[in-house]
Amino acid sequence: MPEKAENAIRELEKKNSHRDLSAFQFLITLYGQTGNLLEVHRVWRSLRLAFPKTANISYLNMIQVLVNLRDLPGAEKCFREWESRCSTYDIRVANVLIGAYAKEGMLDKAKVLKEQARRRGAKPSAKTWEIFVDCYLKNAEYDLAVESVANAISIGKGDGGKWVPSHETIKTLMEHFGQTKDVDGAEGFLEILKEESLGAEVFESLIKTYAAAGKTTPAMRHRLKMENVEVSEASKKLLEAICGE
Repeated sequence: MPEKAENAIRELEKKNSHRDLSAFQFLITLYGQTGNLLEVHRVWRSLRLAFPKTANISYLNMIQVLVNLRDLPGAEKCFREWESRCSTYDIRVANVLIGAYAKEGMLDKAKVLKEQARRRGAKPSAKTWEIFVDCYLKNAEYDLAVESVANAISIGKGDGGKWVPSHETIKTLMEHFGQTKDVDGAEGFLEILKEESLGAEVFESLIKTYAAAGKTTPAMRHRLKMENVEVSEASKKLLEAICGE
């Protein structure tokens, strides 16, 4: 199958007689999907010759392909070349390498690159912080994960968009607060998410946290009503206890 795929890719390559940039990038991606690193570099050299002032998006594509092929040294070399030539420091390019470092457990290198990008005028994006959220959760550094969630949400708003943590991220953090009986931590986290529709699962986790900590909150019933949330029968029983009934 790989041989047939590569033959098909070569036929496509022959048709790129007009030296189209998007076609070069597409070929690099296709060769990357077949795992042929030599062909990836060959087409990259052709792209660089055809477009000496190589665009950020081309470097982004190439570095992503190298990362996917687990050629981290090659990705770093390509990144350094981009850094030395770019007129605009694009955080999206840095994010690819930051993500690669985080995935490999190289958190210190990821942090250094984030700060390096900041010094070059590229502020961390919501995606940057999302990478760190996942990394901190993996390392059980929950306070830093919450801080990164807050940063991602804030930057998402500032960019005129919206960033929302994944269901798994919210679940993991709420479970942590429950296990540590950290009511303040749970409430602080939900305050960060106050503009989101949280749903029954989150509030059931919060109720369990209050119950585990032996704390009461008479306003919880009203809160659930305002959020239009219906909790399970088991949570309703805990609700009686934490509401002081």
